[in-house]
Amino acid sequence: MTAHIYPKADATSQWYGGTYPGDTMPHPNVIVLHTTEGNTFPTYGGGSEAPNFTIRGGVVRQHFYANHSARALVNRGGGVQTNTLNCVQIELVGTCDKGGPGLYWPDASDADLAALVDLVKWLTSTYPIPLVSTPKPWLSYPSSYGSRSGQRMSFAEWTNFNGICGHQHVPENDHGDPGNFPIKRLIELVKGAKPTTSSKPSTSWDGTSFPGASAFTLGKSHPAVTVLGQRLIAHGYGSYYKVGPGPTFGQADKAATAAFQRAQGWTGSLADGYPGPSTWSRLMAAPKSGTTIVALAAGVKPGARHPQVRDLQQLLIKAGYGPIPGAVTDYYGVATQAAVARFHDRNPKYKGTGLVRDPKIGTQGFIALQRQAGRR
Repeated sequence: MTAHIYPKADATSQWYGGTYPGDTMPHPNVIVLHTTEGNTFPTYGGGSEAPNFTIRGGVVRQHFYANHSARALVNRGGGVQTNTLNCVQIELVGTCDKGGPGLYWPDASDADLAALVDLVKWLTSTYPIPLVSTPKPWLSYPSSYGSRSGQRMSFAEWTNFNGICGHQHVPENDHGDPGNFPIKRLIELVKGAKPTTSSKPSTSWDGTSFPGASAFTLGKSHPAVTVLGQRLIAHGYGSYYKVGPGPTFGQADKAATAAFQRAQGWTGSLADGYPGPSTWSRLMAAPKSGTTIVALAAGVKPGARHPQVRDLQQLLIKAGYGPIPGAVTDYYGVATQAAVARFHDRNPKYKGTGLVRDPKIGTQGFIALQRQAGRR
């Protein structure tokens, strides 16, 4: 029996096969491509809406066995089968909507396609999936949405189709992803075409606008990474850098970006350390006022509400003492207290005398914290 785990996949981080075992597909013969319309791995509702695979940069996560039905398609009762009709579903982290979040897949380079190429090679060599595209057009979004533009298969066409198609082609569904995807180039690369490469950084970037999520892949170089680091330092996050900033996106860039995102009050996937358009826009703006050291207000204490608590929380996050769940607020709650205690653990001379755990920021500690966060 064929092993139905892709050898290059991370099949542990988001494995949903135990929660939603699905139906065994006897002979997978269709690949359906989706785009997530985001810039990070989705949660998929704990697996209830997951595909078989998700690709982000060079990382492939597998959620179900390749020959088990996934859950990313609408599958209405009384119609055709979609999720269970021998189709392997692949979500690509990014967008089909120009200007949307993450990589714009219709403009994907050969390097962007590399992980998908390897996965499709494995799928088409493992299962009877022909390396051909649907004859239906791959329309640009939003024309690809719905069924009025002629790209959606009929029930009979879907039932008889073998090959590669997009979410926009599947009946009973109205989504338009992955848009005008470069399906011809994907098939050429899977068949062995030599990828186009360049040792030089991209010259198409204008130096200021958001360059796209693909510029910020761990280990990947792009001139925008240097600008990212420079802007993070300008906003007071230089303490995360021992060397740099430089053109290669690394853990220091990711950690500093995550701290900046948390300081905006963002949580979860919005504060994952990977810049998106909103992060980039705020970083490119001038740093907010308040870069000089100020005195601690008397009302800033555990359990109290005070406007300066917002400043305290942002300083703690900037200086590396976060996260502070729920920030930014004017409430000096338990999460803020825990962050202050972490500050004191690393700076014991500002800790209250005799205290093992000190959740209260003192006047001198507040000054030291501001200096650590870049104020002068």
